[in-house]
Amino acid sequence: MIGDFMYGVSEPICCQGEGIGDFKYRRERIFEVIEQMLDLGLPDRAACVEWKHKLETNTFNLVVVGQFKRGKTCLINALLGANILPVSVVPLTSIVTIVVYGETTGAKVFFTNGKEVDIPVESIPEYVTETGNPKNEKEVSEVLVLYPSPYLKDGVRLVDTPGVGSVYIHNTDMAYRYLPKSDAALFLLSTDQPVSSAEIEFLNHVREYAGRIFFLLNKTDYLSGQEVGSSLLFAKEALEQIMGPDIRIFPISAKLALQAKLGESSEALADSGLPDFSEALGRFLVKEKGKVLIESVSKNLQKVLSRARLETELELKSLDAPVEQIRLKVAAFERRKEELIEERITFDALFSAEIERLIIGEMDRGIADLKARLVSQMEEEFNLFYESKKDLSLKELNDALEKFVLDKIQEEFTAWRELEDAQLSKSFDSICGRFASKVNGMTDSLLDFSSQLFSVPFEAIEAESIRTSESSFHYKLRGDAVGLDMLADSLTQVVPRYISGKWKFQRLRDWALRTANKIILGKRKRHMLEMIEMQAGRLRSDFLDRLKRSASLFRSRIIGNMDTVTGAIARAIESGIELRLKGEKEAALEQSRLAERLSAMELIKRQLLQIWEQ
Repeated sequence: MIGDFMYGVSEPICCQGEGIGDFKYRRERIFEVIEQMLDLGLPDRAACVEWKHKLETNTFNLVVVGQFKRGKTCLINALLGANILPVSVVPLTSIVTIVVYGETTGAKVFFTNGKEVDIPVESIPEYVTETGNPKNEKEVSEVLVLYPSPYLKDGVRLVDTPGVGSVYIHNTDMAYRYLPKSDAALFLLSTDQPVSSAEIEFLNHVREYAGRIFFLLNKTDYLSGQEVGSSLLFAKEALEQIMGPDIRIFPISAKLALQAKLGESSEALADSGLPDFSEALGRFLVKEKGKVLIESVSKNLQKVLSRARLETELELKSLDAPVEQIRLKVAAFERRKEELIEERITFDALFSAEIERLIIGEMDRGIADLKARLVSQMEEEFNLFYESKKDLSLKELNDALEKFVLDKIQEEFTAWRELEDAQLSKSFDSICGRFASKVNGMTDSLLDFSSQLFSVPFEAIEAESIRTSESSFHYKLRGDAVGLDMLADSLTQVVPRYISGKWKFQRLRDWALRTANKIILGKRKRHMLEMIEMQAGRLRSDFLDRLKRSASLFRSRIIGNMDTVTGAIARAIESGIELRLKGEKEAALEQSRLAERLSAMELIKRQLLQIWEQ
């Protein structure tokens, strides 16, 4: 079908060990292997289930970025072969829009307060465009679009970001905030505008996060073939200053590609240049994305097998060797374990100190800097806003100032929180990565010691760990009513009754109104400072809670893993000794069962290696 996402990818990509189908085959094979491991009843069942879940829920963010009006949304529509996302001749996209696989076409809106609502795709412009949702007044977090493209089934998520560099500053901020979530980026340039310094600056930020960047020069239909060549050369020279030599830029016309797919014209699609890019993108997603995922899961499963094999071998050894000899070796094992426990206590203290440094050195300093900046910035903006609204009635003035403060604080804290969240997560992951490596090394050293002590084979396998964290953060922006509605009347009521005369009353009323106006100004300004302090406190409390929960989870998992391993070794040895003491018959039966288990594990290991080598 010409409208399919992968139309235009050459035959070798989809078959004979190189394509999406091959990746699915390998994944299904790994699922079969995991089921076999679960059926064997291996000690680390939770790890098998966890990696199966990772494989099942794999997502890959393919983020489309660039200056405003480069045709990012049109490119996504062209890749999908359908007019799903709204396009316009003016800067349009203001909210991150994510296209994922769905059996039927639809959309879901996620709001910053945690609410969700399903909408028809026709209503998407009401939430993601500057016209339908100016300055994100509807407080939309992101919009998820469901579309039945077979290519999206493999976890690829197409992400449309607002263009940077337009008059809508919040759109630029939104694009920058999504960069940390990108696995790969499609960086869109355009023939109608030369590469700008702003694009080069933005590219530097994209490089920090995206594992791979594809460059596309859009709107080639605007120029002749010779002019496209000149434009490509200019763009290449500009980009090579940042990316180095030998970069590839794909000249395309997203508009023509979409028209060709909608019109079922293979010739027009080829002329658009999109098939060449689709093929390169397909190769990347298959060979690199799939490769990384399969390798990661395979290694972790091999690690589970390696430990299970060691435990089984130890139990077999305890069935063969004299009991007293085994008990002497168990004593040596226990001594080594105690030494590692002492090292673990030191590790725990160092880990706690690193988390404390993260809290004080990064989080608290960041929040303090934010408060100082906001107090200075918002006081100035507050005064200017007040001057523009001071002629309103008291109630209107009070309401306007209140709305200004609440909107501004929510906007500032939301933007800052997303950036700080990404930075803290990165720092936390770095700390966990270092300490996980140390503790895993300690665990493997104990396994290796056991292997040598009992003369059984053990293969240490390097593999990554999984960490997750989530936030319970929410805003508390609306407090008790200030109660200034009747202030002017209250002031005039305290004026002595004997003062009469229209002119005197008017002067007093004017004085009362000016006084009330100043009171409102003072109260609202104090309220603004209180709100900054309160929100900073709530933000710190949330970050602190998440960091401590995440640190506790990491500590329990990484140390719990070590305890699980040591406990499994001890139980395996004791089990063998107990069977030996029960008699020859029971020991022989257990030896037969363990031998069969070892054979099954060896078969699973070969299957994993075959899956990877295919």
